[in-house]
Amino acid sequence: MTEKDYKFYLDLGIEETNQGNFEEALGNIEKAIELNSKSALAYFSKAIIYHNLNQLRAAYENYSYAIDNDKNMIDAYYNRAQTILAFEEPTDDELKEALKDLTQATKLDEKFIDAHYYSAVVKKKLGLYESAIVSLDKVLAIEPKAPYSRALRKLILQKYLHIEND
Repeated sequence: MTEKDYKFYLDLGIEETNQGNFEEALGNIEKAIELNSKSALAYFSKAIIYHNLNQLRAAYENYSYAIDNDKNMIDAYYNRAQTILAFEEPTDDELKEALKDLTQATKLDEKFIDAHYYSAVVKKKLGLYESAIVSLDKVLAIEPKAPYSRALRKLILQKYLHIEND
């Protein structure tokens, strides 16, 4: 088997994923991984499949493999954090892990609005209200009209920090 074969199975798996054929996609992605066990994109693609199947622990594990093979894969950090946030009741340690991933995603891309926003969400859950405001201010500096960020900022200021006007 060659690099061409690996690419064939990877592309086929991605195509099947995009069509919602997750079982077929998984088989093709697993063949791609057999052919290239260091492919961050193959593990990322496998994680996407598991994420779509709501198999969050398997998705988490495969996002981790993707990161192990490419420390600069921004979407793997972001998506791994999203799997944690989708756990039924994430623990504080899991939330801190999600925050670490979101922070890494924003280090790799300072304008990653969604990562900044979800950093604020996690910080709110952890009771880090002032830090959440800092994250939301970063979103609003990039996208001044971001309605969810504005609303969350207002909520945190009023309900948790007891500041009426800012």
